This record gives sequence, structure tokens and C-alpha cells, in this order.
Amino acid sequence: MIGDDMLEIDMASKYGILFVRLFGELTKRTRKKLNDEVGQLIINVGIKNIVFNLENVNKMDDFGFKTLSKCYNICDKNNGNTMICLSNNKFKYDLKPFNVISDELTAVNLISI
Repeated sequence: MIGDDMLEIDMASKYGILFVRLFGELTKRTRKKLNDEVGQLIINVGIKNIVFNLENVNKMDDFGFKTLSKCYNICDKNNGNTMICLSNNKFKYDLKPFNVISDELTAVNLISI
């Protein structure tokens, strides 16, 4: 696998929340796919509430983290909520600004629509 093939993105919208489930690697080679598919959707549609499920991400570098941060900042400007779904923080990055939660159901309960 090369480039974009190393990251799969599954998106679903429910309860006014965009759930973005990522599979594979979120790195310099794959960040463009996340930005093109998710970042542009947030901008074009004006999405306020988003949950990134990183349970199946096995690698993330600085570029991937910066792309997540960019999506967070866009949602923040839309007066929304961004959350990261992880059962444990397997990455070296400070994810506190993202409101780390254990599962998607918790996000639904925390985000009041």
C-alpha cells in the first residue's frame, strides 16, 4: 500500500454529529486524503460536531496530528464540538483539547444538539 491507500475513512452522520472512523495510518503520506474528504466537508457543509474514532489507527505522525488539529479548529470556529474516540491514548500527542472519550455513544451523550 502507498499513500492514500494506507488510510481508510468511513463517515456517518447521526444525531447531528459526523462520525469519522479512521483505519490505518494517519501520516504525512495520508493527511491529504483526510483533509480532502473530511476537512473540506466540514468547511463546505458547516459541520459543528465531529467525532474522530482513532481506535483502528495504528500510526500517527506530526503531520497527521496537525491535520486533526486543523479539523478541530474549523469545527471550533463553527461553535461545535470535536472529540477523539480512543479506549487508551496510544499516541505521543496531547489529545486533551479534543475531549478524549472511550466510545462513540459517550459522544452522543455529551454533545447536546
